[in-house]
Amino acid sequence: MLKFLQIFKKLDWFLFSSMLLLAILGLAAIISTTYQDGLQDFVIKQIIAVVLGLVLFFILIILDYRIFQNYAYVLYGIFAISLVLVLFLGTIFQGTKGWFNLGFFQFQPAEFMKIALIIILARYFVYAKKQSTLKHIIISGTIMAIPSFLIMLQPDMGSALVLVVIWFGMLLISGLKRSYVLTIVFIGLALASVVWNFFLYDYQKNRITSFINPENDPLGQGYNMIQAKIAIGSGELSGQGLGHGSQSQLKFLPAQHTDFIFAVISEELGFIGSAFLLILFFVLIFRILRTAMKARDEFGLMVCCGIAIGFTFQILVNIGMNLSIMPIAGVPLPLVSYGGSAMIASLISLGIVQSIFVRYKGLEFK
Repeated sequence: MLKFLQIFKKLDWFLFSSMLLLAILGLAAIISTTYQDGLQDFVIKQIIAVVLGLVLFFILIILDYRIFQNYAYVLYGIFAISLVLVLFLGTIFQGTKGWFNLGFFQFQPAEFMKIALIIILARYFVYAKKQSTLKHIIISGTIMAIPSFLIMLQPDMGSALVLVVIWFGMLLISGLKRSYVLTIVFIGLALASVVWNFFLYDYQKNRITSFINPENDPLGQGYNMIQAKIAIGSGELSGQGLGHGSQSQLKFLPAQHTDFIFAVISEELGFIGSAFLLILFFVLIFRILRTAMKARDEFGLMVCCGIAIGFTFQILVNIGMNLSIMPIAGVPLPLVSYGGSAMIASLISLGIVQSIFVRYKGLEFK
């Protein structure tokens, strides 16, 4: 009990409050889009994921985050193996074989690999300062490429892209020279061409190209983006009210509780609701970066930066595809979109950030 009291005294309440409010806002939107169809299972599963995630969140605060530095390669290995196994034993959902069906829970290893990658890269970059820059680019790039390749085989382009962005962002923070940055960009463009021609399915290519002019295929690949824009625009200032959005309730808007949940919030809560959502995300990212700047060691700093990069990229891509300024990539909105694995992984990440924060504040458990 004393430990928990110490935690609450040292907790970053701004981060915790924004995190909790985002999860509640997501639950409200999920309830709004599923209750009329009798899909209470979606709500129950999401509530269970939030509760389980919060339990792990507080357990991780008690644990010293530096323990992950010792087990970075173990965690990476476990989730890399799970990415191999899911290709053979996984359940196919919407054309992607990326989930283990555990009966009561659908486990998506790609979401937890994001955390494992951040931890192993943070550990490696702290050590890599003693090595040549080129060598640490190659080694860290290989560490990222293995799970990214396995995830692309599912195929899950969105999750693979998140891993690439996390790696590149952490690489820049580690002190990469500009000449190397340009080299990586050119190599990345070359690899993107290879991925486009040999790894992407036609429907994935159409998703990427349709956002440029969705009106060219209004009943096909452009349909999702057109309906999302209509939903966002119809929300106006204060919205149509929870459970009363015409686009979402009449099922014109697809994937209301996952990819396009931002459009649901914009339609039903209006500009005020979507602005509140963006403010919460801004507070969340700001507090993560503030913790990074005050971390007691480089490992803590790199972990926080990696988590901030991952969250920021997913937020920008998800909201961007709702606004038709980015292609549909199947990237969930952190803490808001439906998905047990994504929710738990997000809360675990923020638990690690809080562990770093409370120890900057001088909390130690003997």
